[in-house]
Amino acid sequence: MSAVDGGNVTDEVAVTRSFGAAATLLALGGIAVAIALDPTFSWTTDALSDLGVRDRSAPAFNWGLILGGIAGVGYALGLWRSAAGSPIAAVRAAVLAFAMVAMAGVGVFDLTEPLHGPAAIGFYTLITVAFAVDGLARRSTTTGRVVLAFAAVHVAVWATFVAGGWPVSGLALPELPGALMLAAWVWVLGPLPVLGPMFDSVGTRTDGIDEAD
Repeated sequence: MSAVDGGNVTDEVAVTRSFGAAATLLALGGIAVAIALDPTFSWTTDALSDLGVRDRSAPAFNWGLILGGIAGVGYALGLWRSAAGSPIAAVRAAVLAFAMVAMAGVGVFDLTEPLHGPAAIGFYTLITVAFAVDGLARRSTTTGRVVLAFAAVHVAVWATFVAGGWPVSGLALPELPGALMLAAWVWVLGPLPVLGPMFDSVGTRTDGIDEAD
């Protein structure tokens, strides 16, 4: 690889990490601002999506998800380009891209729209699949095994909520772990984390795929 090619790869990785940072900051930041703007919001009786239909909080909530989803698609495309030629990396990137489209869809179609439910369910389902695919692909690494555990934890969160094991009636609290795990994956634990340069020397992460895959 020439010095020019190496520089291009470095630039592409930096752009990809920027997309990942933007996606999570816009989405979670929008949710945080929306909660701050809505004094009636309740973690025990509301869903996060209730923020998207209330006058004061709706713009921050919906646009945070829309813009975050767009940036997230850019991050997914960067993941695909960084591991070109690997089928499982392509699957991982495709699943993440569809999850980000679904996340944007939650903002485009608010709680009163018929497509809101499919978008929300699609987002949480697809990020779980993304965790499972990535965790299996990188299971020989510490971060890969943590991500694989994320998939199991996320399934357990929703299974216990549906079974009535949570002392809440709203969806906001069970929705939170998936969003936070996704942020942790993008920033620290994933194959191309935003904070990657700070952790590369630890030796617990590889950007590639296990040889068995």
